[in-house]
Amino acid sequence: MRKSSEFRRALDSPVKTRTVLWESFSGNGALCNPEALFRHVLDDPRFADLKHTWVISAKTRARVVEEFKDHPRVSFVTHKSARYFRDLETHEFLVNNATFPPEFIKRPEQTYLNTWHGTPLKKMGYDVDGGAKDARNVLRNFMSADFLLSQNSFMTDQMYLSGYRLTNAFEGTILEEGYPRCDHMFGEEAGAAARAILSEQGIETEGRKVLVFAPTWRGTSFYRPSADAARLKETIRRLREHPLLQDWVVLLKAHQVVVDQLVGDPDVAEYLIPNDVPANEALAIADLLVSDYSSIFVDYLATGRPIAFHLPDASDYSLNRGIYLEPDELPGPVSTTADELVAHVTALVGDEGLAGAFPSASQRYGEMAQRFTAREDGQSSARVADLVFGRRSTTDADVRHAPSDGRVRLVIYLGGMITNGITSSAINLLNSLDPEEYDVTVLYYRPTDGDRRKNAERIPPHVRQVIRDRGFLQHYLVGSTSALEEVTGTYEDASGTDSELWSWEWRRLFGNARFDAAIDFSGYSPYWARVMLFANASTRSIWLHNDLEADALREVDGQRPHFKNLSGLFSLYRGFDHLVSVSPDLSRINRTNLAYFAPSDRFVSARNTIDVARVLEGAGRKDADAVTESVTVSGDLENVIEQLAAHYPFEDIVREASRQQITSEFLGDGSGRVFVTVGRLSPEKNHARLIEAFARVHAEDPDTSLVIIGTGPLAGDLKSLAASLGIADSVTFTGVLSNPYAVMDRCDCFVLSSDYEGQPIVILEARVLGLPVVTTRFGSAESAMEGSGGLIVERDAEALADGMRAFLAGGIEAEPFDGNEYNAEAVGEFEAAVFGRA
Repeated sequence: MRKSSEFRRALDSPVKTRTVLWESFSGNGALCNPEALFRHVLDDPRFADLKHTWVISAKTRARVVEEFKDHPRVSFVTHKSARYFRDLETHEFLVNNATFPPEFIKRPEQTYLNTWHGTPLKKMGYDVDGGAKDARNVLRNFMSADFLLSQNSFMTDQMYLSGYRLTNAFEGTILEEGYPRCDHMFGEEAGAAARAILSEQGIETEGRKVLVFAPTWRGTSFYRPSADAARLKETIRRLREHPLLQDWVVLLKAHQVVVDQLVGDPDVAEYLIPNDVPANEALAIADLLVSDYSSIFVDYLATGRPIAFHLPDASDYSLNRGIYLEPDELPGPVSTTADELVAHVTALVGDEGLAGAFPSASQRYGEMAQRFTAREDGQSSARVADLVFGRRSTTDADVRHAPSDGRVRLVIYLGGMITNGITSSAINLLNSLDPEEYDVTVLYYRPTDGDRRKNAERIPPHVRQVIRDRGFLQHYLVGSTSALEEVTGTYEDASGTDSELWSWEWRRLFGNARFDAAIDFSGYSPYWARVMLFANASTRSIWLHNDLEADALREVDGQRPHFKNLSGLFSLYRGFDHLVSVSPDLSRINRTNLAYFAPSDRFVSARNTIDVARVLEGAGRKDADAVTESVTVSGDLENVIEQLAAHYPFEDIVREASRQQITSEFLGDGSGRVFVTVGRLSPEKNHARLIEAFARVHAEDPDTSLVIIGTGPLAGDLKSLAASLGIADSVTFTGVLSNPYAVMDRCDCFVLSSDYEGQPIVILEARVLGLPVVTTRFGSAESAMEGSGGLIVERDAEALADGMRAFLAGGIEAEPFDGNEYNAEAVGEFEAAVFGRA
């Protein structure tokens, strides 16, 4: 709580001009680009007025502390201490080569330079399968930065713009001015500091040839690092023992993430380069580099000296993490075994060198050096310092300003990501929006359970994801929301003095990013509605998925669970440009019931889209015009696969086996006619009325059954009701199904018994499957049923039973439904609602 209070006070404090906060690798030392740039700025008389603070972690013994402890303009702060967060929010300039923590909020008065730490060989960000989760804080930092430093155009395009999806999301300037850390490799004093520190460790390099082994780390997540110390030690041993290398000094430069696992190991003490020796200082003294997927090899290209690549796990690494450059594209010989590595290294140290021993690799070396290190001339620090601290015009620099491709920028809060109609509707919308026209960013809270994670995995891969972690403001934001729920006045009354608080939270999540439209698609939480109200966007919309007055007044066990939060939410409506109901009928209802809270012209409508492909695929169909043959199989797994192979491509066999297992579990042999419904087992769905209606139909036609897909608070009561009516054996409660369409497709009639709905997606999905539909009459029933050939009945058990009897008598037949044509119309309604397009 102390850090939280300190943090908020810092946000209210003025930014201290001409101060710089430096951080590299979460305080692991003064390293990489920040270290090199710091030394240049400190020595440059033009910046003599700057005061500097270095961030050092509590566990790090940084040589820089001893070196500058008496310097009048240099101080130190412990990483993630209370003072650290105060300094982070009050220094004018911020420099980092990785990320500031999730609590960080970049203030408008601050200038943030993120230098990153290398041209990537391994895939980054969204280019990694499932990479959105691990990219969350990196993306947030990049969107907050004023300057991103890039070593070359490949890094700009491949990592920043593609890997982290910064096109249309980054409002600052990308500087392609080379890397300050590479300056260490140029000049008469290059490597002198490294030699001195190594000498202190008892490792003498003066006058001797030096081989540096600099591997990357093998973890797949920045949050779960791993290392193979035994493998590293064995590789070093093999190199040091070779006769041709007896006069060489063979050294290990370990990656920042794994170095702690090697420090203190007596087996590596005689060749481990201390962590506080900058990597490029080590490269300056290296006559030969051995690396793997590490970006350090790009820096080394500027020296013109040879490189050997050791990739013992190349196939696994490429498969699991992914790489941008294939092994045969690398500028040096590639080994996968220790014997190969030793052979390559000995060839390189022989008389022929790289050009003679590996001529094709030598050619690649020259081409890649020109492509990746054209700006490495020993003057990068000077250029970057002029641009950032000297505020020199970027007119003559190699820069890219606020990269954009002209697409419409949307940011959408998806909701809680639990399996329900809102989540399905949100995912369907994302799949329906043309990625060539829309650049879509979604916001949601980091999923902590399997259900939410599975739904997050359904987000289309082209969509940018901002995944929220809690920050220090959480306590104050929750308190502000709780107070809001008691408010029944207007938006202006509710916002009060807390506006800056919510503006801070928006900036924490999205930095400087701007959007054409911000959408609260969930539409049920005053907390998230407040976040979206303070979006840096041209227009703001909130979705109304139901008759919200009815939702606010709905009782469960004598309580109104949504009354307080919806009352607070209604008071915010005046701040939104558009209040979007999910059908025209529902919009009329909400416009009438909620007229006190917003002008009538802000109430508009846009029907939900449906994921036609997912429905058909779940049902085992290829597409709307080509339905695969229904196949029943039996026997052990080997026989099942053999039978399915006669009907399905290999990649569909497992999926079809799963479908058949699901349907056989819930539908048995498939005899008789089956009614099916899908929805949360909660009061507004009124499953009790459906069960009572089915009991009457079943008494007249025992060869009928009912399948109820879903779960909810009334599950126990509904099962008891079915038992009390003597129909428990004919009513199946499936619970939540990840693929309900496999069951729905094997049923005969879809039934809905709701008292009120927004726009029931399940009716549209049933129509995609060609199911006849019987539904009760609620406010938005007409729009969902239009042209369906189905039946709308009154909201009582006998009327619903009559509708089911009508189906059994052959009086209801499903009309053809083109889901794709419907989606095109729904997207047009979305555009009209959010942007006013005709």
